[in-house]
Order: sequence, then structure tokens, then C-alpha cells
Amino acid sequence: MENYKMLERIGEGTHGQVVQAMERSTGKIVAIKCVRSSDKASKNLLREIESLKALDSNYVVKFLDHFCHSFSFYLVLEFMASGLPEMLCDDDIWLDDSHLKTYAHMLFAGVAHMHATKIIHRDLKPANLLISSEGVLKIADFSLSRLLLSTSTADDDVDDQRSSQCYTGQVATRRYRAPELLFGSVHYDQSIDMWSVGCILAEMQMKTPLFAGDSDMEQIAIVVHNLGTPTDETWPNRNEMPDYNKLKFTRCNPVPTNELLPDFDELLVDLLGKLILYNADKRLNAQEALLHPYFFNEPLPCLEHLMPKPPKDHRQKLMPKPTKVIESLEKNFSCLYQILDEI
Repeated sequence: MENYKMLERIGEGTHGQVVQAMERSTGKIVAIKCVRSSDKASKNLLREIESLKALDSNYVVKFLDHFCHSFSFYLVLEFMASGLPEMLCDDDIWLDDSHLKTYAHMLFAGVAHMHATKIIHRDLKPANLLISSEGVLKIADFSLSRLLLSTSTADDDVDDQRSSQCYTGQVATRRYRAPELLFGSVHYDQSIDMWSVGCILAEMQMKTPLFAGDSDMEQIAIVVHNLGTPTDETWPNRNEMPDYNKLKFTRCNPVPTNELLPDFDELLVDLLGKLILYNADKRLNAQEALLHPYFFNEPLPCLEHLMPKPPKDHRQKLMPKPTKVIESLEKNFSCLYQILDEI
């Protein structure tokens, strides 16, 4: 810990927070992820370290160091000036179709490398996509990542041995969770990441989540409403999902793509249509997606060195400042707490 000077908090997660720090010996600015000690947090931390050590891509956040201090674990990572959500919501930064296409290309390239290394992320979402001061998109937060296993010894929070890969189904943030996960599947592969990527690409255009459920049931209902009731043709192995037959669906047809994805480029609609599919076996993999005509059609992807570059204080700049009303409420609550303390 003495090797670093803590500067300010830049984010917070389930098990801890992320701070900006300076390495005392070099003056280099880094990000330090602090993870509070617990059995689950320790397990996720070890997986994150192993995944980051195995990966070597310009589109994955670099792992620099790790250490323990005061019953907490710390990961030292390269400092990233901003994140994809901040770039999308900043009115002072202009992102046109060529910029968004480059972000998409970077994302697919990072995912392709990750999957080629036999690692699935299992929590791809805009908040886990960071932007460097050079404007490069990088995949971060591998706390739910998993090495893909190819033998019958594969098990993840499941005691019994299976003849096929078996992992926990409690992964991925709800709005980016593939339908097989929503229905409790524990047999899946890289294709769950590709569903998430499809949702992210749509959100980059719409500036709002494609399927915005506030509960698992609502999420399922929204997906089924938009993609239509699953059939033998669209999802032949759906009855293998543990929770699929627990629900009954009113028959509905899929929403036309021009309504689901309004004002989208036709080639982007085609690309998304090959990612956001019930049938995981038919989803494009990341390498196939990189070869999709969308990336070779006008407007071409922006050159990386010309991408918008966030200022180093971009997150702080976008933090909402308290209004007079909020300040007044805070004072009132402060007085109330003092009164309660005196009682």
C-alpha cells in the first residue's frame, strides 16, 4: 500500500471500490480496485486475476499488480479516463456513426481475443467498457469471468459432475442476460457474451437499454414480446432450460425490426439480428462479427488515433452537482440525525 498514493474514488462495485492512485516511485497514474475480504469476493478476485494475466489485448484493461492490506485485496490496473456510458451521455462529445462503429469493432476484437483464450466474461455491459485517454475502448471487470472447460470435470458452484460443461446460471446483469440464463440454464458457452454484445451495440445507438426489465420476470416478458414466442424453429432446445416450462406464454409475433431498432443502419440491423437470437448455436461469434459487411460499408470505422479522447477528469466532470434543494435536504437530515443521537 505504501507504494501508492491514493488520490480519489472513481467507482464502486458489489465488493468494493475503485480509486485513482499514483505510483510513488514513477509518478504513474493507476486504478486500484479494493475488494473487501469474503469467500465469494476472494473467489471472484482470483478468477479476475487469472483472466487478466492470461489476456494480452489492446482492448482489455491491463493488469499491473496485486497485494493485500488490512484484510482487503487490491488489484492495480491501468488507469482509464472514462467509460462508455459517460462518453455516450456527454453532450460536449460528438459521437457519429463512424465513432460508434469503431467502438463496436474494438469491442468485438477484445471479445474475440478473450474467447480465443477460452475465457468468457459473463458480465459484459456498458459500465464494464472503459475508454482510455487515447480514446480506446477496453473490456474491464472480469470478476465473473470463467475459463471454458472442455472435459467432464467442468463444475462451477455445482457439485454433481456432468458429461457437458456446467456453470452457475447466476451471471450477467439482467438487462444484458441471454435468454438461456434467464431460464436457468447451467450449460452455456461464449454465446452468452455475444447476446450481451448485441444488446450493447443497440444501446450505443439508442442511448437506452434495448430490453429494460426491472425484474427477471419482466425481463423475460420484454424479450419474448420483442422476439416473439419461442418456437421449434427459433429455439429448438428451449425445453432443456430448467425454468422454461414453469412459464406459459401468450402467443405473440416478433416486433418488426424497424420498430425494435428504429432508424438503424440496415447492415447494423442485420448484424444485431445475428446476435440477438434465442438459439445460441446460431449467434455469430466475435471473429465472424468482425467480418460482417457493417464494418466495410460507409461510413467506415473512424481511425483509432482520431477517436474522441476523454479528459482525465471526465468522470468527475459528469458527476451531478448538488442543487440548493438537495443541499437544504441534507442540512435537514443532518439536524434530524443530531436530534436522534441526543435522544
